[in-house]
Amino acid sequence: MVDANDKQLGLKSLYEALRLAEEQDLDLVEVGPGSRPPVARVMDYGKYCYEQEKKSKQQGKSATEIKEVRLSVNIDEHDWNVKLNKAKKFMAESGRVRVGLQLMGRQMLFQDRAMDRLYQFRDQLNGEFDDRPQRMGRRYYVIIKKKKDNAKT
Repeated sequence: MVDANDKQLGLKSLYEALRLAEEQDLDLVEVGPGSRPPVARVMDYGKYCYEQEKKSKQQGKSATEIKEVRLSVNIDEHDWNVKLNKAKKFMAESGRVRVGLQLMGRQMLFQDRAMDRLYQFRDQLNGEFDDRPQRMGRRYYVIIKKKKDNAKT
């Protein structure tokens, strides 16, 4: 038997173990049912289940999350640098960032400038396109990922 502070209590009868758990307002949980004698632990079972659920949510969340940065063709230099720094932060966290660029009004006539801006953003991020930029209506989307080092060591 193990108590709430990870202290070994040795062999105890079932009734004695239940009494110890009840005195501390905790639960008696069997953690090693296959061993001889079975191992039991005194713990707050509700808190344990909550922490396990929280860990599983955090692990699943970080693997699928891709952050997005939105740009425009006529963006000011300061705003460009702010977006670039945000994208660098996102790349450091997950290794990928989604970039969206929206064309407004007459900017649709100059779609080559939009592509130039996307390539410029990629180069300043020191990344590479996951796939070529895709156009959806007035917007261009592309996922930029970290460059793979091809240097042999």
